Amino acid sequence: MATFYVPQEGPVNALALNKDNTQVAIGGRNVFKVYVIEDDKFREICNLRASKHLNLSFSCNDVSWSSTDDHYLATAATNGHVCVWNLTKMGKAMQEQDYQDHKRTVNKVNFHASEPNKLISGSQDGTMRYFDLRVKSAVSIFYSNTESVRDVQFSPHNPYTFSAVSDNGSVQLWDIRKPEKCQQQYTAHSGPVFACDWHPESTWLATASRDKTIKVWDLTSKPSLEYTIHTIASIGHVKWRPQRKYHIASCALVIDCSINIWDVRRPYIPFASFNEHRDIASGVAWRGDPHVFLSSGRDCTLYQHSFNDASRPASKANPQSVSLNRMGEVLYARKISNITSNNNNNNNSLAKATAGLM
Repeated sequence: MATFYVPQEGPVNALALNKDNTQVAIGGRNVFKVYVIEDDKFREICNLRASKHLNLSFSCNDVSWSSTDDHYLATAATNGHVCVWNLTKMGKAMQEQDYQDHKRTVNKVNFHASEPNKLISGSQDGTMRYFDLRVKSAVSIFYSNTESVRDVQFSPHNPYTFSAVSDNGSVQLWDIRKPEKCQQQYTAHSGPVFACDWHPESTWLATASRDKTIKVWDLTSKPSLEYTIHTIASIGHVKWRPQRKYHIASCALVIDCSINIWDVRRPYIPFASFNEHRDIASGVAWRGDPHVFLSSGRDCTLYQHSFNDASRPASKANPQSVSLNRMGEVLYARKISNITSNNNNNNNSLAKATAGLM
């Protein structure tokens, strides 16, 4: 798989893959397109901004593709609308639903993994709305009692559970059948939480925050903190890497344009980094393969990345260590360069200096 990209007319805020990872939808203020992903390029098949019949006088904050039906896309808008698009139709009929239940900007939309007509949204009005595509307005309202809901994600492990993260640093777990009160709530971060992602295999939830950390929570019973990753910038997006239990991708909100892949067991140095974007990356989607993923960015691009092209920051780190015992002795170790076998004396003296007591 090769790394390639396609430029756009404006910044891209979000992307989503269809269920078999062959097509990608992207959305932004001036962008709303669908591409087929070929071996070495993206081929445009639909440009909804180009249609004269559609009223698109809003910025698309998020896009979600139905995981059961390739015909349906949902978008979250800055004007508070949640729209559902039917790609088999033409003109105005493409916009099958235009929900106007939210009072402020909608930050996230997420289709249910197994229920084809179910959709949830999270908004800056502090609520989450649960939609049935066969009904003209929300069928349930969930009140977070926070200033803004930044992300909502259905659990892949329980068809009735979804998570929501908020500006006040909290995580809420809800049962879709019980909108009157959340099942669990806990403080996860010292600043606003911008994103969350369920692990595809374990009952782990990753959360990302303005406090420059990514945290991994085990939600088997009571929430317990398993891992904390320390980053150089506020994190806006996280996505678990498929088939790699301990790997997660992240995008920063400011400063850092790289997409970093972390091994959660090594919290300070990324396992791999991708530096193609020239402005902040706005999303990551794995193509069902641990070696290939897509990303969108504020630099007006859509990329496909091959893991073969990653830089490896850990390999450039200094392999040095120091240890102190209870007697006050110091042990110091460092990497030594290769020395020819016929220079045994130098080799031995270097080895002693490298791993000796000082």
